[in-house]
Amino acid sequence: MLDKYLNLDSRDDALHVRISDDWVFENVSELELAAARVEPAPGQTVLFECSGLTEIDIAGAWVLYDRSQQLAELGFESDFLGFRDAHFKFLRHIIDAAAIREYEPEGESPEALHPVRESLEQLGAATARQLEDVGQIARAVLDGTRRPSLLIIGETLKQIREAGVQAVPIVVTITFLIGIVLAYQASAQLEQFGAKVFVIDLVSIAVMREMAGLMAAVMVAGRSGSAFAASLGTMKLNEELDALRVMGLNPNQILVLPRVLGLLIALPLLTVIADISGLAGGALIAIGSLDISSTQFFERVASSTGLDDFYAGLVKAPFFALLIALVSTLRGLQVTHGAEELGRLTTRAVVESIFLIIVADAFFTTLFTRIGF
Repeated sequence: MLDKYLNLDSRDDALHVRISDDWVFENVSELELAAARVEPAPGQTVLFECSGLTEIDIAGAWVLYDRSQQLAELGFESDFLGFRDAHFKFLRHIIDAAAIREYEPEGESPEALHPVRESLEQLGAATARQLEDVGQIARAVLDGTRRPSLLIIGETLKQIREAGVQAVPIVVTITFLIGIVLAYQASAQLEQFGAKVFVIDLVSIAVMREMAGLMAAVMVAGRSGSAFAASLGTMKLNEELDALRVMGLNPNQILVLPRVLGLLIALPLLTVIADISGLAGGALIAIGSLDISSTQFFERVASSTGLDDFYAGLVKAPFFALLIALVSTLRGLQVTHGAEELGRLTTRAVVESIFLIIVADAFFTTLFTRIGF
């Protein structure tokens, strides 16, 4: 039987369907009528031989695939032969799409996969997880404040020593170098206008209000935040937290609260040290390279910066400390299995702490500017 679009050749065990001409969207109506003529005898296999195709698009490929599925429902096997690669890609798209639909959960409509709706669902789920995290760590801290034990004092002092005293060298080094960088960069610009002396103003205000507290917090987040998450995570994996509960001790009171209190005490003190170190770095460049006397430097610092600048930097330190301690202890307590998860959550604790520190710093800077503080 001859047709413009297909030629049927029936044999004993197979019906050969030779496809030809253009199987494209413009001819869909005629293609559907032609495909409907493919009616094999009982027991025959249908072989679609597609080497004679001139052109095919997604619509033509769908007609072929749809007819093969109809035959499959009637109990006839079918196969496609002789497709050129340029043509077969359209049929492959149809087959892949059908396979995806076959494995979709029942009752899920195409609307459920809409990108906007899916994005909103993901945003809502992420927000719920964050609120759950906040609730979990808030409960841990509040639980630790009930019936305080003498163990808290000793553990808090230990955390002050480890997070504060032992962090002094790195904080001093970093802020000292920051002071040098600020002085050099400011002098290169201000010297063009004959305002070299204002380098002192810029360095002192930048260090006091922003850089000292920010750099101290970042260093503590990288150093102590990772240590908090790693130590609590390791204790969780080794079931030491369960052992404390068996002994009648509250892990939140013994482990979480002292770390929070220790950092709340240590970071403001580190900020004061960072202020002094940053000014020392600026003084080194101003006195050593800019021909500014030490007397002139300190008089200028006293006149250009006041207690407001010092307090503006210091008041942020407890908030930074709280963010670092809460995030790092939370991620440590969330470790459930394996060293890989421990490493991932420790890294996450550091990254999230630094991110929140910078966000909080931007918030305080904007707030202080608006209220004139």
